[in-house]
Amino acid sequence: MSFAVPPFRAWAFYLVLGLVMSLLCGPLAAQTVLPAAPRNLALYLEQARQNSPLARDAANQIEAAGLEAERLRALYTKAQLTLTGNYLVAPVLSRDAGRTELLLSGLNAENYSGYDKNLTNGALYQGYAQLTQPIAGAGRAQVSALQTQNAALGLQSLARLAVHDLEKLVGDQYILCRQDLDQLGYVRELLGLLDKQSQLVRKLVEASLLKQSDYTLLTIEAQTQRLALNTYRTAYRRDLLDLNVLCGLSDTAEIQLPAPDLSLLRTPPAPSRYAERYRLDSLNLDLQQQVFELRYRPQLSAFANGGLNAIAISDIPNRFGVSAGLSFNMFVFDGRQRELSRARTTVLLRSVQQARQNFNTINPVRQARILGELRALEARQVIAREQLTSYRSLLDSYKREVVAGQLPVINYVQILKSYAAASRDLVLLDNNRLSLINAYNYWNW
Repeated sequence: MSFAVPPFRAWAFYLVLGLVMSLLCGPLAAQTVLPAAPRNLALYLEQARQNSPLARDAANQIEAAGLEAERLRALYTKAQLTLTGNYLVAPVLSRDAGRTELLLSGLNAENYSGYDKNLTNGALYQGYAQLTQPIAGAGRAQVSALQTQNAALGLQSLARLAVHDLEKLVGDQYILCRQDLDQLGYVRELLGLLDKQSQLVRKLVEASLLKQSDYTLLTIEAQTQRLALNTYRTAYRRDLLDLNVLCGLSDTAEIQLPAPDLSLLRTPPAPSRYAERYRLDSLNLDLQQQVFELRYRPQLSAFANGGLNAIAISDIPNRFGVSAGLSFNMFVFDGRQRELSRARTTVLLRSVQQARQNFNTINPVRQARILGELRALEARQVIAREQLTSYRSLLDSYKREVVAGQLPVINYVQILKSYAAASRDLVLLDNNRLSLINAYNYWNW
């Protein structure tokens, strides 16, 4: 059996066929799309590092320091070519030969008012190029470049510390989001228990085996838990958006965050990154003093110039020439500035040393305190989980006794509230443990 398509309607047939095939193939094509990577704590931390302007600024500071070191090397070791041009006119008011007149140059005047012609030469016409070459400036350039690079490393260390602070904030905020989700979980569990119990009680009320007030009591408790559910859902939405803000993300979608994979970092890095900051501060002060000491070294440079130097327009054609020489400069006395600078540097180095000693003293105490809190909290977690198991067993028994008419519904509701409080306490214990781990890892850095 054949099916013929009229020629004048062939386009409509193929259009309908194409639409049907697209509808059939659409779901299949959608199934081939790979799911996006889950947004776990590691992803949020990586996004925070990438989007932090401090991290990018640290890289820029290092690059800028390299360029500044090159500039200083050129300043202290490379020749400099300068062009100079001067045009000076010193007019005077001449009263020679009984006549008063204004002269642009006082070279030929005897009785006049104006600048002394011996100081101004009447006029000045200068235009020359000068080449200056520092001699023995490599040491000066090296110390100045080291100071610039160390200052950049100090800024990079501060930026790294700021990013580390941001990582702790992101970790704490992520844990807060998970706490909201855990609270939502146990409230949903309570609502499930209340829903099942309410269905049983309603049937018993309809059979006149229980009172209507018993069903109303369960309904009120269910409403209370729905209010709590709404509160925790709102809190999770708010805390999730705050987490996106910390990480520089523009996403506003509500997603379910998985539990964070946080483990205690027992082995500290060697050397400590906190101690690196003090080392760089000490080195920077030392280099600053070295740069200051450079001004007391003899400074020698050679120069050569060539061009025009004349005091009269008529002499210009014959006043082109060249000159060369050496320039020497050395401090002899400057009011004991060197001694004062050395004393200042010593005081500042002592301050850095005291800060380092203070950190080395209190940081182990801080870490020991966190570990002690962790041990005590984990012991409480064990007891809390055992308590929840007992509450679940008791709820099952109370549920059967309520159905059998052996126990008032009010007793069941009271135990349910106690179970809710115990569940909330366990959620707080679990997330407080994660917060302590995050704090310990922060200080063990």
